[in-house]
Amino acid sequence: MDALYFDLDGTLVAFERSFAEILADAAERADAELTPAEMERYGGALGAALESAEDPYATAARTAELAVDPAAFSDAMHEAEPAATAATPGAFEALDAVAGDHRLGVLTNGHGPMQRAKLDACGLSEYFEVVVASGEVGVGKPDPEIFAAAEERLPAESYTFVADELDRVVRAAVDAGWRGIYLGEEESDDVPRIELLSELPDRFEAYSE
Repeated sequence: MDALYFDLDGTLVAFERSFAEILADAAERADAELTPAEMERYGGALGAALESAEDPYATAARTAELAVDPAAFSDAMHEAEPAATAATPGAFEALDAVAGDHRLGVLTNGHGPMQRAKLDACGLSEYFEVVVASGEVGVGKPDPEIFAAAEERLPAESYTFVADELDRVVRAAVDAGWRGIYLGEEESDDVPRIELLSELPDRFEAYSE
């Protein structure tokens, strides 16, 4: 059976609020206030910690020297971020159509517990056998090691990756020996492109022939 992996953020799910609004919500949940400068420091620190720290949200709070307990702020972020996340248009339709004939997984750059919480919040978890997160592998896309880790987690005859970043992610999957399907508006001559996930079943069937 073939495996079909999906990127998470921007592909299966998307934020309904800005990152600044999510941070403000988390701060309120943690009984704190953040200045714009603190939010900027936190965003930079979080990006640097996502693939190396056991709890990047607490680590970023310490690195950014926020005036809040790091563990409490991490807990608040694990509530605020999933609450601001929704499934992208066509996600359920596409997954319903491909689930019966393929092994499904999520391959995502991010903190595993947070990414799984977003899937749960959107009602998508039940579709997937595995979630492979960069924070648990130690490297992220486009590193070929994370694609190898995904193959180990979900043995299959072939692999296809659906994602919304053409150069950095979809073409990296192709370079790793996978097929790639790009979700987005940028023109692509070398990999198939869809504009909505609802187009995936037909596009994938044609691509696989």
